[in-house]
Amino acid sequence: MGSPSWPNPTASTGIACGCSEDFPTVTSPPTICQLVIDIAGDLSSKRGERLEDYTEAVRDLAKDDRFSDDLVRQLARVPGLRNVLVHEYVAWDMERVVEALRTLGPVEEFLRVVSAIAAETD
Repeated sequence: MGSPSWPNPTASTGIACGCSEDFPTVTSPPTICQLVIDIAGDLSSKRGERLEDYTEAVRDLAKDDRFSDDLVRQLARVPGLRNVLVHEYVAWDMERVVEALRTLGPVEEFLRVVSAIAAETD
């Protein structure tokens, strides 16, 4: 299979990246998922946690009071979506991917919390 051409999530899904001009707009759904996972893992690492996999990295956010239980529960789907997109476990179509991203409003909330955490450390 060839590499898919990803839509711009800001334009096609209505997902606002909240990116400043200092950062490029993220346009790849697998990249959006990977960023959530990587940031979650980094936050866990800073608390001295050792993680076994991507799902655990996201679920470990529940140990941080700044992330609501509801947000962590909703973000728990991100590693699975990332795996489907990256490894092509199942046949998928772009409309379903876009719809999945549309329902990931929790990613925007995650970005707000992470931005607040970053501001605390500045």
